[in-house]
Amino acid sequence: MKTSTLAIIAIVISITLLTWLVSIWQYNAMMSSMMTFYHNPPALSLFVVLWTAGMVAMMFPAIVPMILVFNRQVNTSNAASNNPGNSNSIGQMAYHRSSNDGMGYPVEEGGDKSNIIRRLRNILQSKSLNIILFVSAYLAIWALIGVVLLVGWSFFFDTLLSQLGRNDSQQQLPISANTIYGIVLILAGAYQFSLLKTKCLGYCESPLTFLMRRWQNGRVGALKLGMYHGFYCLGCCWPYFLLMVALGWMNIFWMGLFAAIIFAEKIWIRGGLWVARITGIGFLALGLLSSTGTITLPSDPMSGSSSSSSGDSDMMMSMDMSSSSSYID
Repeated sequence: MKTSTLAIIAIVISITLLTWLVSIWQYNAMMSSMMTFYHNPPALSLFVVLWTAGMVAMMFPAIVPMILVFNRQVNTSNAASNNPGNSNSIGQMAYHRSSNDGMGYPVEEGGDKSNIIRRLRNILQSKSLNIILFVSAYLAIWALIGVVLLVGWSFFFDTLLSQLGRNDSQQQLPISANTIYGIVLILAGAYQFSLLKTKCLGYCESPLTFLMRRWQNGRVGALKLGMYHGFYCLGCCWPYFLLMVALGWMNIFWMGLFAAIIFAEKIWIRGGLWVARITGIGFLALGLLSSTGTITLPSDPMSGSSSSSSGDSDMMMSMDMSSSSSYID
């Protein structure tokens, strides 16, 4: 295995482990930022950081093949751009392949070692920057989705379900939170059988097909590729994150379960679609049972509190209860 491949895998594994630790240790900070972002704008920044860390923890293992194929394509592109076809204008050139990472680069015959090292360093720096831009654009899509989910879900519960679960004389709404969760599960399960899910999963399963269709050279190209892959990944995985929001907002149990499903879908090329459809059947069954009141699903910590009207003590109580429920789950 090439040195660059081993380095990328080691870096991805290290970052994944670190972000899992952040997600576990900073759960209370996550909940606090979600409860207070209405009247404390800096809390939204904290939420984005912690949410993005959670996305890295869940998604990085599944996108390793995409990063490796992107890295190999950058090698090919750099080799082509640094191996000019007109030898008369530049002089005699010998095409040298590095035994460490398989990257081609031109070396002038008779050139000194310092020139070779300088050329190699420049190419490696260009590769690293392109990979960083690709991954950053990918994560930017998920960071934006986190903000949309936070604002949308908070508004939904503040306007429609603020009266649910209160033991007082206020009028109850005709629909329960468990029914809402059931509907979300049914929608998520049905989407697993859709053509859009199949198409997006196909591109996620086959990095080479994706890059052949969307490849663009340069740093701008790396940004665009990262965004395209982020959108395809969103089209493939959005039901899992909507369910994670509905059932517990970064609850470690749900994060681990959905991360495992996503990994199986994207890594198991011939069986990924079957994993998606079996998961869809499970979602449909749970949704029907929840909607009919046969089972009771865990409550979202934000469903019983109004961010715009709750006091600090109520928010702290909600945080404590949600933290306790996360350990039980």
